Amino acid sequence: MKKLLLLSLFVLTAFGMQAQSKYVMLDINHLIGTDTCTSSVVGTNNLGNQFKINRIQYYMDEIILVHDNGTADTSNVVALVDGFTTTRIMLGSFTLDSLESLRFAVGVNAAKNHLDPTTYNPQHPLAPKSPSMHWGWSAGYRFIAAEGVAGSSLTQVFEFHGLGDGNYAHLTIPTQGTLIGSDTLLITINADYGQIFKGMNLAAGPISHGETGGAAQSLHNMNNYVFSSSEGNAAMDITDNTVEFSVYPNPSNGNFKVRTNQKGQYQVIDMLGRTVDAGSLKAGVNTVNVRPEGLYVLRIQASNGHVKTTKLHIR
Repeated sequence: MKKLLLLSLFVLTAFGMQAQSKYVMLDINHLIGTDTCTSSVVGTNNLGNQFKINRIQYYMDEIILVHDNGTADTSNVVALVDGFTTTRIMLGSFTLDSLESLRFAVGVNAAKNHLDPTTYNPQHPLAPKSPSMHWGWSAGYRFIAAEGVAGSSLTQVFEFHGLGDGNYAHLTIPTQGTLIGSDTLLITINADYGQIFKGMNLAAGPISHGETGGAAQSLHNMNNYVFSSSEGNAAMDITDNTVEFSVYPNPSNGNFKVRTNQKGQYQVIDMLGRTVDAGSLKAGVNTVNVRPEGLYVLRIQASNGHVKTTKLHIR
């Protein structure tokens, strides 16, 4: 009888320790400071520049749930977020008990960034939009489009359209989420879009489209200052910055030298999103050969999981 009782207790304990399947949802509170983000709200950045936002859109991709002592599961969802619209993103079902953090990238990953947007269903986030979120076949999608007016009389027009594989980075937000019932987990994060303009002289009416300058600064600020959890935890761990590498010569005839500070894996992806070459990298100088001529994306994933990408040009 005692053995049967112990066996029953073991079975119940074992089953109780198994992670349970939960449906996970992500809510974003759109803010300018402490106010709900609307086109009528007047904000002030850290330089004292007043501003109003009349467009704020950005992509979220590679949304990862870190749970139960570091297990990481990635949602297959890519989302186009509009800061003026209530946002609830259905991430899917995951087997987890205890959420530890949410990780995601602002932008579109290299495997999808250069595909033809007209091949998607019109309702898909990566299909053509109006106003457009696609910069062009080679450059890819606008990761963020932030537009508005600024200055003492709010008459100076500003625009920041940030893009580029080199500006694609992950950020991590520590959060536990909120359990609804027994099978639904709601994650809520806050997005203070006034922080996009940290360190920017909006009164000068800056217009910056592309991979550098104010456009790149807007993405840097998104990754470092905009997001926090509903528990008050700020974004941290910008993983893209931890991998250092260089590729030369570029353009080339297809023979590239890849110098990296970490060992890891690489993929060469063509403009249709197909992997045409893959392999391992050692810390130091490596040789990668690619054919035929054209544009490709080199994606490097270091042994610690951090990712960085660049374009390869073969002629």
